[in-house]
Amino acid sequence: MNMYLEEHSEYVFRIRKRPEYVDDLNEISIKTTDLYIHGDTKNIQKLSSFSKIEKLWLSYVNQKEFEAIISFVNPKMLYIYDIKASDLSSLENLTKLEILEIEWNTKTTKLWDVSKNKALKALYIKDFSKLNDISLIVGGRNLSILSLSGGNSKPLKLDTLKELSALKQLEYLGLSNVRILDDSLEPITKLKGLKKLGISNQFPTEEYAKLSVMLPNTKCEKFNAFAPLGSPIAGKNVMVVGKRKPLLNTREDAVKLKKYEDQFKALQDKYK
Repeated sequence: MNMYLEEHSEYVFRIRKRPEYVDDLNEISIKTTDLYIHGDTKNIQKLSSFSKIEKLWLSYVNQKEFEAIISFVNPKMLYIYDIKASDLSSLENLTKLEILEIEWNTKTTKLWDVSKNKALKALYIKDFSKLNDISLIVGGRNLSILSLSGGNSKPLKLDTLKELSALKQLEYLGLSNVRILDDSLEPITKLKGLKKLGISNQFPTEEYAKLSVMLPNTKCEKFNAFAPLGSPIAGKNVMVVGKRKPLLNTREDAVKLKKYEDQFKALQDKYK
């Protein structure tokens, strides 16, 4: 696993690394490299003078504010939280962008032309309540890292994952609280270079078993009959892999777990 992937596969913008929020751009030096602003930060037009910006944190922006701010900058890393914009095409102008994370958008139904971001290596999309079309993701031919995630209470609802099969250079793929209409993980079987798959337990057991055979060089907790819980829940310490499967205890439920192991192996044998 390369250094880039090792450092960034789980998350990029650690909150402790974020600079202090700036209420007025007149208060800071134009030589700053890391900046955190809101859509209503004062003297926002001064951003055009901040030529050394490499990391930008942006929160609480509407469509007009978003387009204005993006027109002034071209960072390597951009994090946006709470963006009330249906049109994200302004992002196509960010030619230096390497890492992009956008969290919480209640307006847009589709992405932008990711092929315009030729330097983009890592893309994180989280909590887009109306997003249903990710077809433009196929343009992200330089992406090493992709994470698609629903919110804490609402899943990201997509018709299919078929577009992901074009991203053959992916090394890390994250799918969390994602509901797929066809319930199929088949497109992921095309990603032979995938080193790590982080995926929630929302798909049929057979889909995980198939992937475990088709992607023998990929690390994934769900490539087994059951996976450990981060911390016990009501005495249960593992989850059986597959949607609607139970939580169990490795000691008290050993017989049941053996049965699930046998079933998982039978599914794997089907695809060998």
